[in-house]
Amino acid sequence: MSNNNKKCVLIIEDDKNIAQLEGIVLNQDYEVYFAKDGEEGLKLANEFKPDLIVLDIMMPKMDGYEVCRQVRENPELKNTKIVMVSAKSTEIDHDKGMLIGADDYIAKPFEIDELKHVIEQQFLKDDNS
Repeated sequence: MSNNNKKCVLIIEDDKNIAQLEGIVLNQDYEVYFAKDGEEGLKLANEFKPDLIVLDIMMPKMDGYEVCRQVRENPELKNTKIVMVSAKSTEIDHDKGMLIGADDYIAKPFEIDELKHVIEQQFLKDDNS
């Protein structure tokens, strides 16, 4: 049953196990949608207008950097929070993600509590503005 008071989170992740784990934890507090690649993710983002996107970088069809760039260029989505989650964990990868427009960046492997905390912090920023 959909609860319109819940914030909407879109998980764009090609690794089914990681997406499932993220979904199990986030589903308790958020309305969660899933996309298995960047193209599907953009389509769902345009359809559901999520409050936040959990975005993998290395995916088939369209990588996370391109998804992030297109979200930021879309007037209807440009204020959507984006948390990149990737095995690309160098400082250069982190900086590239942030420069393209990510709000935060988590390196894989990560603790699920870390993901939950980062997302909560993003929503707190909205509440405190």
